[in-house]
Amino acid sequence: MRLLGINLENFRNISSLSLEFGTDRIFFLGANGQGKSNLLEAIGVCSTLRSFRGASAESMIKEGESEVRLFVRFLDDDGGNREAMIRFGKKGGKTVEVDGEPVKRLGDLLGQFPSVCLSSRDFRLVRESPSDRRKWMDLVLSSTSSKYLTALQGYYRSMKERNVLLKKKAADPEIQAFEHSLASSAQVIQQIRGELFPALDLAFEQSYAGLTNEKESAQLSYNPDCLADSTDKWLSIYEQERMRDRQVGSTRRGPHRDDFSLLLDGRDSRHYASEGQQKGIVLALRVAEFSFLKHKLGTMPLLLADDVLGELDPSRRSNFRKMLPPNAQSFATGTSFPSDQEEEIWESFRVQSGGFIPIPLSSTDG
Repeated sequence: MRLLGINLENFRNISSLSLEFGTDRIFFLGANGQGKSNLLEAIGVCSTLRSFRGASAESMIKEGESEVRLFVRFLDDDGGNREAMIRFGKKGGKTVEVDGEPVKRLGDLLGQFPSVCLSSRDFRLVRESPSDRRKWMDLVLSSTSSKYLTALQGYYRSMKERNVLLKKKAADPEIQAFEHSLASSAQVIQQIRGELFPALDLAFEQSYAGLTNEKESAQLSYNPDCLADSTDKWLSIYEQERMRDRQVGSTRRGPHRDDFSLLLDGRDSRHYASEGQQKGIVLALRVAEFSFLKHKLGTMPLLLADDVLGELDPSRRSNFRKMLPPNAQSFATGTSFPSDQEEEIWESFRVQSGGFIPIPLSSTDG
């Protein structure tokens, strides 16, 4: 997958932008707060309709404007031209068209224009709560399995209805009506997680070994809240927990409580990894995501690196570049190039106040 060009209006501090890209290595150079990350964010929205910063759609609209308009042109791996148009406004709702056809469901967009974004915010995957890791896992798996996305959406709808009834102290028959759909969705979710997680783990182990010249090892460990291998067993769990769930007014057990650990040499990296090692772990996790999506979707994702390479030590930074597939298109940002030797390898743009100006090779002075 290649991004050939982007037209953008009213996105954060970017009033109007039209850029064409002719290479596989694009660098946005400039001081902090000028709009480098904003453009990466807009490119990422094309993949999932979500911000990698976790921002709401409304917050991405330029102050004083009512709507964002985004138009992108891609070249797919078979040499075909693809187009996507996305609009969203302050009143909510998004309009999406792919190749001139309306897209009504998120599942019909996921996987079409895949991208993987590395940013400093990724450190939350090591340091923060299980909910951040679940969101990452759910988005990656949903991008490769429509069955998983359908089950996930059904699960949360059913759980929401069950929680309402639990708070109302409703009778068992009313609650049981939603437990059947909840159990059915839970079974599918955990089955697919169990099937796909080993492939994610293998990709992660390989990427971290490459990042550290195999001097350290890292693994992913899937930690389900509870295990059940059939819909009937899930129904039994919800029946057993119903009285306690009524007391707290929510569903306490199930896939919505699952987590996974990022292990370094067999130990939880939250407690035993240094800050430098944690940076390497989250980068390796994103590289693993890249490899996983490429294998499952049969297309090359875009790689978006938001001012992260400069934070690595020279050895890890060098190894990270070696790990990147040579034919993957990468977009990176920074206040300077990762090293003096790299200025010549990037198609570069200087960024200032939401404007993007191409930099001639002879002028790349950082």
